[in-house]
Amino acid sequence: MRTGRMMLILAALGAAVPLAAWAVRPPQQFAGPSDALWAAIVSVESGGNAGAYNPHDGATGPAQIRDVCLADINRIARLRGRTEEFAAADRLDPQAARRMWNLYLDYYGREYLKATGRTPTDEAYARIWNGGPAGWRKSSTLAYWQRVRGAMAARAAAPEPADAP
Repeated sequence: MRTGRMMLILAALGAAVPLAAWAVRPPQQFAGPSDALWAAIVSVESGGNAGAYNPHDGATGPAQIRDVCLADINRIARLRGRTEEFAAADRLDPQAARRMWNLYLDYYGREYLKATGRTPTDEAYARIWNGGPAGWRKSSTLAYWQRVRGAMAARAAAPEPADAP
């Protein structure tokens, strides 16, 4: 009997070591969305046209930011203690649109990490951008990801422009 209990205790201690090591491991690195992803999304969304406007849903600018997304971006900015508040016209400014895009995807990328335990990939970010905070779960965002992935591949395969003499 005692031998059986001792074996159980030793087995439990052995099983606890990997669990303890897992519990104290450092947090995963979080880089946020990439420059290549930004370029591909702008290509897919507006063809690079900073003044693009979609009258169907009011999406505006190079990243085609809708009003509801703008409101969420400003909410996220306030949560993070930022004083900058984005106006509707900021969606037309490529630098402001990029800041908004980064803020939105950084926030929801961290939510993705919490929900899945995985660092967000370009695919997860693109699907979130297309389908909202849970876009990474929606089958309806897969076709969008395919277009973004194609734009990324096309940009990577394009030859570098030659320097002028």
